[in-house]
Amino acid sequence: MTKKSLIGSDYTTFLSEVKNRIQLARITAGRAVSSELVLLYWDIGSSIVEKQERLGWGKSVVERLSADLQREFPGMTGFSPRNLWEMRRFFEAYRSPAFLQQAVAEMRPVRSRRSIKQQPVAELYGEKMRQLVGEIPGGQHQFILNK
Repeated sequence: MTKKSLIGSDYTTFLSEVKNRIQLARITAGRAVSSELVLLYWDIGSSIVEKQERLGWGKSVVERLSADLQREFPGMTGFSPRNLWEMRRFFEAYRSPAFLQQAVAEMRPVRSRRSIKQQPVAELYGEKMRQLVGEIPGGQHQFILNK
């Protein structure tokens, strides 16, 4: 009884399928990590804004938060005062009514513009906006904010 050789069109096809699946998994994992980081930045920015507005905290909270996070997570980058200010700016930009009005105005309505504009703007506040923001890669947010 002879063994079938693994070298052949069946194996080549199998190898190609496995390689494609690995590449797809890597891309999917990268997107998931990117989305989680964007949501983390959103949450940090939102928390800073909320504490400043509700509790009257000043600018020094960003400096202190940065120092405390860097001490807690040594070797982890991304929590400099400048980055925390960017997270705050990121959240502020997307919660701005002017930004939301422009986004809805650019939507292609199925019905008349007048009947569709107000509801989507109201719906975009809060968790829905957070979810939408999480779908956009971080680099694209930087591009949008710096325009």
